[in-house]
Amino acid sequence: MNSLPRYTDLPPVDVTVVVGSYNRSAMLAETIDSLTALDTSLPGGGRFTYEVVAIDNASTDDTQAVLARYADPALRGAAERVRGFYESEPGVTHARNRGLREAAGEWIAFHDDDQRAHPQWLAKLQELARRRHLKVVGGAVHLSLPEDNIRVLAPECRVLLGEKVGWDQEQPYTRKRIPGTNNLMLHRSVLEEVGVFDTRITDGGEDADLYRRVRSAGHEAWYTPEAIVYHLIPRPRLADGYMKWTATRHGQHLALREYKEWGRAKLGGMLIIRALQAGCNYYPRYAVAILSQQREQALGKRALLWRSQAYLARAWSLFRKGDAEAGGHDASLNLREGREKLIHGASGAG
Repeated sequence: MNSLPRYTDLPPVDVTVVVGSYNRSAMLAETIDSLTALDTSLPGGGRFTYEVVAIDNASTDDTQAVLARYADPALRGAAERVRGFYESEPGVTHARNRGLREAAGEWIAFHDDDQRAHPQWLAKLQELARRRHLKVVGGAVHLSLPEDNIRVLAPECRVLLGEKVGWDQEQPYTRKRIPGTNNLMLHRSVLEEVGVFDTRITDGGEDADLYRRVRSAGHEAWYTPEAIVYHLIPRPRLADGYMKWTATRHGQHLALREYKEWGRAKLGGMLIIRALQAGCNYYPRYAVAILSQQREQALGKRALLWRSQAYLARAWSLFRKGDAEAGGHDASLNLREGREKLIHGASGAG
């Protein structure tokens, strides 16, 4: 099988960290600062090398000026290099695919621009992969809430904001417990096999789609709570309206993922099961929280209902319309085309 493009004019590295960004120049600078301060020593001895590839996804702020600063070797810290590129096609899938085309590492790690990495984040992912002989590993997401926040968020809301609630032990990922691409590292051979991000997915869920293909290809993936990133949560994301918006997206993505994985017949059965779950479980728990005036708990249960409503609406549409609702054509063709571009396509200027 052909390999991903190598940059023979660059010194080799073990890991490429890909970060996409749109109009968050100040946050991006802090993110890159945390990534250039990583500890490269491995538990038990040895070190690894890494680079940071940052993608300006058609920003209109001063992101380009921020990236230009890191051409200064004095700002690279522990990273071998920090390289910035401009991707004119908007969308997170386009940004991440551009990062894959530019990557020179044997491994590819994904990180978001509204996060900060723990100094040992990448070392812990590398240690897990080497110890268990894995090609897919991921880590924990901790919430960094506003300093003056006094709310005690319900677990359901913390999950909607990205936290891995209850993931306290090293464990394998499953069909239900899946990694996100804000804290994920894959060997490049896995991407050669399963393809790149599906650019038709424009409203989120691209990470779940990638993991679905990784699982289908038979790759074992594991999680470690010791590889930590901190997700910055601005105050507007604590509002009920944002919780409803993200819960709705989660429900829609789950319906599409289950349709792709199971097909129309099994999805019809899940429609009935999830309708009963919402009516017999979520709604009574929501009513109890309302009556007992537990606002945060009520919001958490309401979020489950929002997610269920979105799932049922999307699943019913998929059940009736099938592939026309899911995208209209076989996704494997799109993914193979994307993989060929990744393998054979030329890199643009940074």
